Amino acid sequence: MKKIFKLENLIYLTIFALPTYLLRFNLGGLPVNMLDCLLFMSVLLGLVIYRKKIQAKLFFEKNKLIFFSVSLIFLGLILSVLINKNYALSLGIIKSWFVLPVLFALIVRCLPGEAKFKNIFWAYYLSAFFVASISLVYYFSGFITYDLRLQGFYNSPNYLAMYLAPAIFVGYYLFSEVKIKTKAKLLSLFFNLIILFALYLTYSYASWLAILIAFGFVLLLEKKLNWKKSLFVAFFALMLFFSQLENNKFFNLMNFNGRSSFSSRIMIWQSAEKIGKDNWFLGIGIGNFQEKYLAYQKYFPTYLEWDVPHPHNLYLAFWLYGGVFGLAGFLGLIYIWFSGIVKAKINPSLRFMVLGIMFYILLHGLVDTTYFKNDLAVIFWLLFSLL
Repeated sequence: MKKIFKLENLIYLTIFALPTYLLRFNLGGLPVNMLDCLLFMSVLLGLVIYRKKIQAKLFFEKNKLIFFSVSLIFLGLILSVLINKNYALSLGIIKSWFVLPVLFALIVRCLPGEAKFKNIFWAYYLSAFFVASISLVYYFSGFITYDLRLQGFYNSPNYLAMYLAPAIFVGYYLFSEVKIKTKAKLLSLFFNLIILFALYLTYSYASWLAILIAFGFVLLLEKKLNWKKSLFVAFFALMLFFSQLENNKFFNLMNFNGRSSFSSRIMIWQSAEKIGKDNWFLGIGIGNFQEKYLAYQKYFPTYLEWDVPHPHNLYLAFWLYGGVFGLAGFLGLIYIWFSGIVKAKINPSLRFMVLGIMFYILLHGLVDTTYFKNDLAVIFWLLFSLL
């Protein structure tokens, strides 16, 4: 029990420390980051503690479809790497974005007790609160982007928004949980407001819209949508709309200004589509999009954006990075997850929360890559630990 308690603490610490993938250093000449180290230690300790409990054969028999879909993703990624020969970069990315998050989710699944899931999401929620708080310090200190958006210590406002957005659903779950005491509810409300404020200042319209639509989808699916909740969601959406009427970003977007972020995305998608058509079966390999994107400039008018590490679309990314196998495996995983989570015997409030997070990931993924980042990959696979 003492070992398990220590493992639980390490797991909660790892989830709380998801943004530490930004802390990079060399270990024996190899480039690593702090999050990778924490994930590796959690997996290693978990394998030692649960070596007798983990029955690989039984696990594969019970989860054949999940195993098949994951295998397709890895097959696509590895084949693409072998064809495109960018071994060091691609294998390092696969390790951080796929291997460690998948193994970490399996270890999390082995933890005893139902309360573990609430604790896991509490750890992430506290992390999101601290990230939001630190980001607000950046904001009030004048550290914002040229277009007055908040990005904190992340590389872009969208990265910050993608990390904070799932916390909105966790906060809703914690605040609405009837078993939580009044003081905890008030604390949760305070955390929610801080996270919402920081998310608002990112001016990530795609994130805002994805959250609102995800809430609507889950309310419909769970048959909890009524006129009061519909009115509240509509009112909140209108408030966001009117708050942006004098924002240059919103003005450019609504007037289809040629320099808007949406115009830039359309150009990126057109380039990504041509790259995909030319490499439709095996893809271009993970970590190679920037190079290919620049090489394909000759087929299009001058790009509006040049520094583009990802195709700004989750589904295009899986196709380009893993070919048809990678995309098929990802879509299969999503189908299996939704089929399983609806049938799972879990707390309805917990199901509401995880459905909201998954809907958000898939909706925002239409205009951004809501998986291909160390912290987002772990969050994605934690949702699978519930199955």
